[in-house]
Amino acid sequence: MRQLFAKLFLSVIVACGGLIGLTATASASLDVCNESTSRVGVALGYYSQDVWVSEGWWHIDGGDCAPVIQSDLTARYYYLFAIDFDAGGGWSGLSTLCVAPGEFTISGRNDCETRGHHTAGFMEVDTSRSPDWTVRLDEATRTPDPSATLGNLTKEVN
Repeated sequence: MRQLFAKLFLSVIVACGGLIGLTATASASLDVCNESTSRVGVALGYYSQDVWVSEGWWHIDGGDCAPVIQSDLTARYYYLFAIDFDAGGGWSGLSTLCVAPGEFTISGRNDCETRGHHTAGFMEVDTSRSPDWTVRLDEATRTPDPSATLGNLTKEVN
């Protein structure tokens, strides 16, 4: 009886440890899923500590998803701009933020060109204050030219 109790106790401990391990690895994020057949470049904008910030680029192959924020989402609104490397065009909106060729993190959203950047129209993503959200980019919502003023950004950025 004592051995049976010890085995049962050990089984419960192992099972609880496994559950703790599972919950510890689960995390929320803002994911972008590229449901097109093209490769895309994604830039993200958000308001943080009284300043607007834009970051880029995440490269996402056709049919793949990638996390652009790998933690619980703390804001209701995030902003996204994406360019299609293969078919041209992209996904954009009316909220202007700065972007640049190559990897970038830019503070502030005004005077982009005078600071050596480009202005791009980002689409607003309303997460409804969810800690986890997925944005889906597809060919049906891609526009022919997200911003004619971006010139060299419409080529693949590194």
